[in-house]
Amino acid sequence: MTEPRIAIIGAGIAGLSAAEQLRGVAAVTVIEKSRGVGGRMATRRSDGAAFDHGAQYFTIRDARFHAAMHPLLDAGVIEAWNVPLSSIDETGTVARLADRAPRFVGVPTMTAIAKTMTQSLDLRLGVRVLSLTGEPGRWHLETDGGQLGPFDWVVSAAPAPQTLDLLPLADTDREAVAGVRMNGCFTLMIRLGTEAVPVPAASRVDHPVILWVAANNTKPGRDPETCLIVHADNRWSEDHLQDPPEIVKQLIFSSFRQLFPQLNPDTAVSLELHRWRFANVAEPLGRPLLIDTDRRIAACGDWCIGNRVEAAFLSGLELGERLRTDISSERR
Repeated sequence: MTEPRIAIIGAGIAGLSAAEQLRGVAAVTVIEKSRGVGGRMATRRSDGAAFDHGAQYFTIRDARFHAAMHPLLDAGVIEAWNVPLSSIDETGTVARLADRAPRFVGVPTMTAIAKTMTQSLDLRLGVRVLSLTGEPGRWHLETDGGQLGPFDWVVSAAPAPQTLDLLPLADTDREAVAGVRMNGCFTLMIRLGTEAVPVPAASRVDHPVILWVAANNTKPGRDPETCLIVHADNRWSEDHLQDPPEIVKQLIFSSFRQLFPQLNPDTAVSLELHRWRFANVAEPLGRPLLIDTDRRIAACGDWCIGNRVEAAFLSGLELGERLRTDISSERR
């Protein structure tokens, strides 16, 4: 019997986790609109400097996630980020927070994990899916590069609002996905070269503009050049999503200087801004996945469960397992 063809839209951790579960039972094609994989587990390179400008780290709590990550830990693709976690209040006062679960990062960049997961996959990068046409069991993807298909199943591992636009969901599923709330986030990347700076390695910030500050160069396997990551507050970001990027950049940098007045702004070699339109899961779906066996469409992502890398992985894993079971049953 011919293997069913499955299209997965999105090469973030959820989509790649689902694809991993389908190895050997389906012909999987992963389509990603960006030039790289990993979604918000992202790294940007600029003039020789590297910034993990998306997810800063992840924790490992679930046994299934641990089982998947353990070989990558042994291989050096993952390492613990063993630095103190701090808090910074609006006045710039720094306090040490009690550490809980160990924090892990990809090495030498956050994208290393996703790159490992894409080995032997049929991966199409730089392809934007515009719509679905056809019918259940014979879906075609209309993309900016032409038509792909037919596919027996289509899985969206894109953020909830994009999933809502792409998939022909049943009314009850459409209502459920429409209830998911995701917030944007601006990330400011500050390159300071080799100058020593009085910025803690990893800090949660209680400030109306800034949510998180980290020294990217303190992560294992990174270059020693000082590269700071500043995540803006999600509510503040939502309020400024349509503002000119240069204005947003200066507003965030001005707030950063208020927290660290001892930092000479002239030492900043470069400032770059990135806008994450869907960065934070404020209101999740409340179940691990979405599947419609009649329409042969499905969805997964952190937005199904909660705002963690592990949540994205587990959502994709459970969807992949469900499809694997269904495919095996159909073959009997």
